[in-house]
Amino acid sequence: MVEHPTIGPKTRGDLATTLLVAVGVAFGFAFLAYLCVEVPRAYGHVTPIWLSNGFLAACLLSSPSRRWPALMVGAAVGALVAGAHAGDSPLVDVILVSLNLAEALLAAYAVRRVTGESIDLGKPRDMLAFVLLGGFLAPMIVGTMASSLLTLLRGGDLLGNVVGWVLNDILGMLTIGPCLLVLFKAGLYLRERPVTRDGMLSILICGLMTTVVFAQTKYPLLFLVPPVMLLAAWRQEVLGAAIGAVLVAAIALVLTIAGRGPIHLILAGTGTQSTVLQLFLAVSTFVSLPVAAFQRQRRAILVNLVEAGAAAERSEARYRLLAESALDIIAHSTLTGQMTYISPAAFSIMGYEPEDLLGTGYLATLHPDDRPAIRRVVEIQRNWPRGVAAPPAETVEYRAFRKDGGMIWLESRPTLACDPVTDEPTGITDIIRDITARKTLEMQLRAARADAEAAAAVKGEFLANMSHELRTPLTAVIGFANLLTDEPNLSARGQRYVDRIATGGRTLLATINDILDFSRLEQGRIELSSRPVAITDLVAEVLDMLAPDAAAKDLVLRAVGDDGAPPVLYLDPERVRQILLNLIGNAVKFTEVGEVRLETDYDPKIGRLRMSVTDTGPGVAQQDQALIFTRFAQIDAALTREHGGTGLGLAISRGLVELMDGEIGVESTLGEGARFWFEIPALAGPTHAADDDQDGEDDIPLPPPGRRVLVVDDNAGNRELVRSVLEAVGVEVAEAVDGEEGVAAAAASVYDAILMDLRMPRLDGVAAAQRIRAEQGPSAGAPIIAFSADVRSGPLDPVFDGATPKPLTVVSLLGTLAAALSAPKPATA
Repeated sequence: MVEHPTIGPKTRGDLATTLLVAVGVAFGFAFLAYLCVEVPRAYGHVTPIWLSNGFLAACLLSSPSRRWPALMVGAAVGALVAGAHAGDSPLVDVILVSLNLAEALLAAYAVRRVTGESIDLGKPRDMLAFVLLGGFLAPMIVGTMASSLLTLLRGGDLLGNVVGWVLNDILGMLTIGPCLLVLFKAGLYLRERPVTRDGMLSILICGLMTTVVFAQTKYPLLFLVPPVMLLAAWRQEVLGAAIGAVLVAAIALVLTIAGRGPIHLILAGTGTQSTVLQLFLAVSTFVSLPVAAFQRQRRAILVNLVEAGAAAERSEARYRLLAESALDIIAHSTLTGQMTYISPAAFSIMGYEPEDLLGTGYLATLHPDDRPAIRRVVEIQRNWPRGVAAPPAETVEYRAFRKDGGMIWLESRPTLACDPVTDEPTGITDIIRDITARKTLEMQLRAARADAEAAAAVKGEFLANMSHELRTPLTAVIGFANLLTDEPNLSARGQRYVDRIATGGRTLLATINDILDFSRLEQGRIELSSRPVAITDLVAEVLDMLAPDAAAKDLVLRAVGDDGAPPVLYLDPERVRQILLNLIGNAVKFTEVGEVRLETDYDPKIGRLRMSVTDTGPGVAQQDQALIFTRFAQIDAALTREHGGTGLGLAISRGLVELMDGEIGVESTLGEGARFWFEIPALAGPTHAADDDQDGEDDIPLPPPGRRVLVVDDNAGNRELVRSVLEAVGVEVAEAVDGEEGVAAAAASVYDAILMDLRMPRLDGVAAAQRIRAEQGPSAGAPIIAFSADVRSGPLDPVFDGATPKPLTVVSLLGTLAAALSAPKPATA
């Protein structure tokens, strides 16, 4: 149910207040009308003042506009009753009542048009509006009409009637109107200007002086009354002026009607005497009320000035306290560069008293090499075009010298200061901060970075050396294990032992490759080599390599979607193969039951290849998913962990994917398996390119038999392995144990090709190859093939004609040697 707000009680309360005010207006209007008519008539005088219209106008101005109709009705009732009691005929009574009400309404309406809903006689504007519009304009218009109609009905002197009537209404308006308006807001005026002893004394003097002047009939001392009225207005402001005006009017009227006062010195008759009295009271009131309003405004201005001055002093003290307490130097200079203010922080930062740096003293402390930079920033501020938005402040760092000679680093931000009134530039304001600690830290960080880079270089060099040292024996281990496998008389036990040796060698080689690949990724030394690849062949090759491991655990290993991809995609097959081997290898390693599925999807619109590996293994916890792509991270990293590995496979995969501008991620729920995916850009290409490439891979060329090859290597096992492979295909092999012997052998005999290790004692492979070329011996033109683990680390020196990496593979050695021997570069005789 919706409850509507109840407005009945509020409306009824407002209606009751309106009726009560209307009744009060009716009694007030009738009483004042009776007072102004019957009292003078009892003493044989005409009415000298008409208060009812001023009373009604004041009530209207003090009430909301919505109450005006009720107040006008109440005033009409009171006026009709008073007119009937005075003996006026009904016609005359209705005419006079209508005109009196119209005068009060016109006065209130005209004044409200200027002052708004609220009138404050303490404001000069409101006071002048009431005096001119309500006190003079409305009585002159309506009073002229009323007196003209009355003269037409009753006869008499038109001019005398008009002047007397208008002055009666003016005097009534200016006497009772301001008094009531002030009394209605007496609380406001008393809060602003409480009644003081001087104020009360001025009002008493005003009443006493008026009594003295109007109690005698011998001297025309009317001129003594206005000064004391001004005194009351001056001392007690609006309230004093209103009370003084009422007091003067009451005393003057009572004593004049009683036959006293200087008015009776006028012998032109009672009509003239009444007119003079009215003019005197009107002028006196007109003078004192505006003076009171201006005095109130003057006092308010003085109070505001005092408060503004105090606020300015407090603000100045507050900002001075801030400036003096600030840890940074606050400075101000003229547009010509003369320092006019420097805060006390100059002593703690630079060792100088602020007075020592005023003028041009501060400039002398700056480092000569940094002055142009400071001058440039300041000149930008000084020369900024006028009338344009303030220039952006620019921060500048520079060196300065302390008083004790020590050098410090400072930071400034010069800003153009402008006059808040005219907006004209007045100087440059600056906040100067000591940044010596920060600059010292920056230098330390740069030094630490240089040290870290040097350490990284040393680490790279160490890894390169370790690669060589580890791959050299691995070459022999894996190579001879492969040769032993082909021995026909090897026993079953020996075959098993050889397989274990080969497996261990490959495992160790994979570990070394992971560490080296990650190191090269960190150093940005891996370069991509995109070429056309048949993605179905690449997937089949990876699955064939991992099929034995999956079969050993009875896992299903299958591929989905690769046949839906374009026949040929341009990508780096070695790097994609490495990523897939890491992802699928991990899946097989951690999955005990179920399957491992490789899904392939290609989006031709954006040219991106997406591959995902899904397993039915234990899954990856949510908190571990953010860690598995970081280096050396292993979820089962405890000492009793079930699975081995370096923890670099996924980190390397992420690095390779990001190097190819791709993305990699994992989706998994613990206990429900995992799905590792990566997405890389791969443009589709023509079909025949991949076919040609594949045909080239299947057809491995052999070096022609009868050729002579010089093997330069400091490791005897590697030399023996190469000899075993090459002699098996009919190639004659000669050996040298280091670079020096290799140079000598090449200078002494003719060789069709030279296999050169890169890291050897006495003379390394690059230097040896360069000497062979430079000495123009019989083998100077022979192809020189780099034979080292380092060929994987970066670009090859131009002195070499090819490269085959360690550990040695038969395919790589034979293919590289055959390619070098088939090139149009015959050995020199």
